[in-house]
Amino acid sequence: MFGDEQAEPLVEIGSVKRDAETGRVGVVQRTHDGAVRLQAVSSDERWEVDPEQLRDLTSIELLSARTALANYYSRNRV
Repeated sequence: MFGDEQAEPLVEIGSVKRDAETGRVGVVQRTHDGAVRLQAVSSDERWEVDPEQLRDLTSIELLSARTALANYYSRNRV
């Protein structure tokens, strides 16, 4: 890197993360300008979060989130 440039956060697109500030769980949609955009696992709600506020889910939380996401897609035929 050069000078004051900062790298984009290393967050995998499509991963499921918890926003520690709000407690909401979302799927990583993209990273841009130092922020990460999440989409809720059970709605179309989207929000941006500082990557330092992202937390990994426990195995049980991840299973629950993936089930909610599958249910959302089956109801909305996406």
